[in-house]
Amino acid sequence: MKRNVVYTAAIILTVVNLAAFGTLLYNRWSSTEPIHTPDRRDQRFEQMKRELALSEKQAEQLDVYRTTFHAELDSLSTQLVAARTQLAHALLEDKLDTARVNSNLDTISRLQFSAQRKVISHLLSVKRILNPDQQKQFFAIVLERFSSASDQPPCPDVRLIDTCSAAPPTVPD
Repeated sequence: MKRNVVYTAAIILTVVNLAAFGTLLYNRWSSTEPIHTPDRRDQRFEQMKRELALSEKQAEQLDVYRTTFHAELDSLSTQLVAARTQLAHALLEDKLDTARVNSNLDTISRLQFSAQRKVISHLLSVKRILNPDQQKQFFAIVLERFSSASDQPPCPDVRLIDTCSAAPPTVPD
């Protein structure tokens, strides 16, 4: 009985993950332009500079921070796509290799954690160059963007499996 439940759960998770992965691929291939292009990033940066009334020096510092931040986050996003692809391939195998699946889940968790750390580090770097009034306005903008689903980047926030819990999920043997 317990074995049937495990197999049923594995099949359901496989179907859900394949559907999510298929949707992700369809949206990427059918879309003519990614959600976050450099032009869009630049537009948002210009808008934020106006809203925060940044000095020229602050704007230059912030531009350096964000250039480094986006390069690092884009690299992590690419790694996440590769890890999710490997997970999908592992789930497609006729004989489920739970060690491989768990290893892929651990990799995805590690990459997502690293991306979250990079975001927090970036936000704190920006905070250091702003005055108290600008900090309040900046974090109001951040909060607004975090709460807007349409503003989220496609890679780090599209999860095939929820790996944000305290302990990474595992597939039973």
